[in-house]
Amino acid sequence: MKITWDSEAEKTLRRVPFFVRTKVRKKVEEEVAAAGRNRVTKADLEESKRNHLKRLSEGVKGYSVEACFGSSGCQNAVVTSADLVSNLESLLEKADLLSFLRSQLGDHVKLHHQLRVTLADCPNACSQPQIKDIGIIGQAHISCEPEECTACGECEAVCQESAIILDDGLLVSIEEDLCVECGVCARVCPNSAISTTANDYRVLVGGKLGRHPQLARDLTNGLDAEQVLNLVGVIVNFYKANAKSGERLGALINRVGWEEFKESVL
Repeated sequence: MKITWDSEAEKTLRRVPFFVRTKVRKKVEEEVAAAGRNRVTKADLEESKRNHLKRLSEGVKGYSVEACFGSSGCQNAVVTSADLVSNLESLLEKADLLSFLRSQLGDHVKLHHQLRVTLADCPNACSQPQIKDIGIIGQAHISCEPEECTACGECEAVCQESAIILDDGLLVSIEEDLCVECGVCARVCPNSAISTTANDYRVLVGGKLGRHPQLARDLTNGLDAEQVLNLVGVIVNFYKANAKSGERLGALINRVGWEEFKESVL
């Protein structure tokens, strides 16, 4: 069935952000076709919007946990976090953040009020932990044994941070201030001149978008999965004890002060 749009519906559709406009057009046409009609009106578009917002509200649970694709076999992953993701889900569900938010906002809790936790299995951070309330990033600690270097040059070739220090082609050290602990150099080293000594996590807090966007700040690092889980629990308790009017964690930290927040959760 060919679906057409009347002029008012087309005009309304043009006000939809361009990056979702095609998806909205397709969804509305599917709904109109399912109703046995072949022409979209402005009323159809508005009804589809109301239904979409209703579904979003029904899907709010007070928190979200996201992860990158590292557990599916990404070659860049330096930690395996499937169990940690599952445990974070359980912790946040038990915290009943939806009831907490409703106690402050009533029935007006929206997706943007949710506490957002994101985990990335390597410093590439594809899951965007820098803009979430709590960001967790896997990292690889590197050790150097210059006497084992064969001057193959593989480490320098793969390092995107120019952190490898060579002298006449031989490894001298790794510049700590430049290294992001991705572990790629250790993976390509054929002779253990560079190796990974530990794989753990760093934790960032306070990232958010919206009208006052800000990047998350480094809170601590060198944590294993159990320590990360315990720390997230402490942060959630601090949030529930101090947040007002559904404010995001970043806004809460800004209000109470960074040092006071750190002293309370570390």
